[in-house]
Amino acid sequence: MRRVFFALLVTMICWTGNAVPQYLNIQHHFDFGKNRYYFTNTLEGLALDDWGAWFGFIDVDHRSSRNGTGTKEWQLGAQLIYFELNRYFSLARWFSSPFLQKWDFTIQYNDSDAEFIPYAYLVGFSVNQVAGRWMDAHLEFLFRKEEGQKPGWQLTGVWFKEWHFLGHTWQFLGYFDWWKNDFGKFFMAEPQL
Repeated sequence: MRRVFFALLVTMICWTGNAVPQYLNIQHHFDFGKNRYYFTNTLEGLALDDWGAWFGFIDVDHRSSRNGTGTKEWQLGAQLIYFELNRYFSLARWFSSPFLQKWDFTIQYNDSDAEFIPYAYLVGFSVNQVAGRWMDAHLEFLFRKEEGQKPGWQLTGVWFKEWHFLGHTWQFLGYFDWWKNDFGKFFMAEPQL
């Protein structure tokens, strides 16, 4: 299964000769979760092409003595690396139906260097502009297959809103993931202001 999906990813990469970058950003976060105490650096990017879009990110968590991963308060180097690579194919390219103009077919791959995070393949559909003109938002309905587990599902929501206030540009963005695997149902969200 892993080889088949790798072949699909290579094929998708070959289709991106005319990709136009929309943004590339670097973020630095502190995790306020209970007993977490670490910083995360994120490199995130989006590119559009004639077929649809590419989205990807890589998270690098840094060590801290408070969570038992480092011998000094903060250390250089990675405690954990996690990444996702998502390919979206616009259904508007193949279908003229007004209903399908907002829909994409998506193939995704998630992986990490941590043993407790299994790699996962995701395939499904996403619908764009679910919040109208008020906010740029989309929902993804995904079939999820994690390493060594039975197939599951995932619902992902992503949003972005920018406005100007007191001479500054503000952004409210983030995502949520709700998924099911062999161990149960899980919910994770990361809103950012």
